[in-house]
Amino acid sequence: MKKNLLKIVSVTAILIAFAFSASAQTFEGVIEFKKQSTTDTTNYIYYVKDNMVRIDEIGSKSHKVEGTFLVNMDEKTMMSLNHERKLYMTQNNPTAPVVKGTCVVKKGQNVKNLQGYKCVEYTVTNQEEGTIITYWIADGKFTFFEKMLRQLNRKDKSSVYFLQIPDIKNVFPMLSVQTDLTGKEQVKLEVTKITKKVIDPSMFEVPKGYNKFEK
Repeated sequence: MKKNLLKIVSVTAILIAFAFSASAQTFEGVIEFKKQSTTDTTNYIYYVKDNMVRIDEIGSKSHKVEGTFLVNMDEKTMMSLNHERKLYMTQNNPTAPVVKGTCVVKKGQNVKNLQGYKCVEYTVTNQEEGTIITYWIADGKFTFFEKMLRQLNRKDKSSVYFLQIPDIKNVFPMLSVQTDLTGKEQVKLEVTKITKKVIDPSMFEVPKGYNKFEK
């Protein structure tokens, strides 16, 4: 009886430890999204593994990968790939963009279910820049996203304003809509598909046969 009890306790402890380990894991997988402006629509794919992200840009006419950006947040390195010419080029970390005026962040009461995630509404308003961005944010241990944005230091307002929101270490915007102060839509970013899966580490390496581009 005592042996059986100890066996049950041992198995239970292992199951609890496994469940805790699984819940502590950060997101690994593929995120597909599109960016719509008043003049164009571009599709992108994120491949995420640990602190590495591969960003593929899909051509609107070719529907093929036309450019790739590799980001390693452990090593603080970035690299771009030109698949047509089979070239790669290292990129310097850019300086952080400057925000004019003040970004006012407001957490809304509305909630949406997007791509299977419960998303909370946030708005960031900047009167001086004449911009309002509404984000629908999912909490799914997306620890890569904030770190990636801070390394890339993108100048687009969708990235800059997102970093003004507090407590974003584990979240990802499934949808963001940028408008002017009158509500006229300017830019929309929307996740079209998200898949949790194990990503091959070779996805974050320069393919064989590619040459380094020298300026």
